[in-house]
Amino acid sequence: MADLFRFPGKDTIGLAGGAVSDLFAAEGYRSKAEGNRQEAAHYRRAGDLADQNARFTTESTAIQNTQLQRQVFQGLGSIEATVAGSGMADSGSALDILRSSAQQGALQEEVLKRQGLISEQGYKEQANSYRDMASSADRAARDAERAADTSTITGVLRGAGALLSLAM
Repeated sequence: MADLFRFPGKDTIGLAGGAVSDLFAAEGYRSKAEGNRQEAAHYRRAGDLADQNARFTTESTAIQNTQLQRQVFQGLGSIEATVAGSGMADSGSALDILRSSAQQGALQEEVLKRQGLISEQGYKEQANSYRDMASSADRAARDAERAADTSTITGVLRGAGALLSLAM
């Protein structure tokens, strides 16, 4: 009967305290893993939005290019009409003006296309970066889950050790 009321030794108390600590740590790791999974989901969503922005940029650039071509053709037509209306021949200065206007239009078109490609590529790089961050958060979640499992196991083992120590 005296053994039932025996005060546990410092080893028993240490094992019991370690068991409780490990079990609480396991819950903390699980919470961290859930936060990492949520972070990964947000990064994936941001990556999807960046992909969508790249597609929008492609579409927008194509529309702007069509508008620019229309403006250039209208400008060239206006020059031709002015030349014809003034009784000038399609030669010399009139052709120089047309050629210069056409070259300027072609230059504007190339600049527009290049700017569109630069923006599109930037969004694609951004999407890839977000996917990399999502992958990293997924890895951190898996690592936190493993740490939680390990803490649970060590907590149970320490708890069992404390019970065995009490029984002895």
